[in-house]
Amino acid sequence: MGDRLTFVYGPGVDISYRVVGHGPTPVVFVHGFAAARTTWNDIVPLFPAERFTLYLIDLKGFGFSSKPRTGSYAIEEQAAVTTAFLKAKGLSRVILTGHSLGGAIALLVTLQARDRGDTGLVARLILVACSAYPQKLPRLMGWLRIPFLARIGMALIPVRTIVRYTLARVFHDTRAITPERIRRYEHCFGRRGMAGVLIRSARAIDPDSYGAITARYREIDIPTLIVWGKEDRIVRIGQGKRLAEEMPDARLAVIDGCGHNPHEERPRETLAAIMEFLGNGEEREEGSGRFWREARR
Repeated sequence: MGDRLTFVYGPGVDISYRVVGHGPTPVVFVHGFAAARTTWNDIVPLFPAERFTLYLIDLKGFGFSSKPRTGSYAIEEQAAVTTAFLKAKGLSRVILTGHSLGGAIALLVTLQARDRGDTGLVARLILVACSAYPQKLPRLMGWLRIPFLARIGMALIPVRTIVRYTLARVFHDTRAITPERIRRYEHCFGRRGMAGVLIRSARAIDPDSYGAITARYREIDIPTLIVWGKEDRIVRIGQGKRLAEEMPDARLAVIDGCGHNPHEERPRETLAAIMEFLGNGEEREEGSGRFWREARR
């Protein structure tokens, strides 16, 4: 089932998603800021279809999902969207996978489920270059927080130029910035109403609000894989190391020669780390130069 489907989140808000595979293990993917479920296109075909069922959602406002002009685009709202999707699909013991801001959403979903006593909702976490701690906002996001300038810029600057500029800062290996990938992101950035969504989403990010969440990472005791590109310039690897140390059952997989999007830039290496984590969480690959650094000694 690879076709685009729709889940009704609320009045006038439809959430687009895809289902791939037919296996018994559910994996739910949450994309990051200024992206869509298509960010997972490179890694999804590598998952064994007979083992996993993959659910790829477009967060509210992104991809093919509705872009309402009113209502919230805060991380709490996107966590509510994700939780509502899991509940509507009757999913439990999911492997919740989030990239960048989507990782922060996955952490919040897990903490909120814990608060409700719903400990069976999320079985494992996979956090890819997760925005877990307060930091200086990336330049594009900071620019989007100035609505007047952002609207003028997005109206006057070609979408392809914005995409090229962004990808050049996201990827370490520029060979990954292919024409197909540029078209993929153009399609995401260029949809009607996207400018307003990006501006409102950027303005809803409050680094100071992370404090209450970051203090609770030690409560998340489910097995967690943290994947990071060693050359990530958007969210530095120090955040990944800190997160791996603070979460009780986390391990960090570092991919050399890779930037902020390991699942796109190095999908096979990223999948290898994921499969080792899911297959046998106690094993480590030492001295390979590709993966596995111990989260704790």
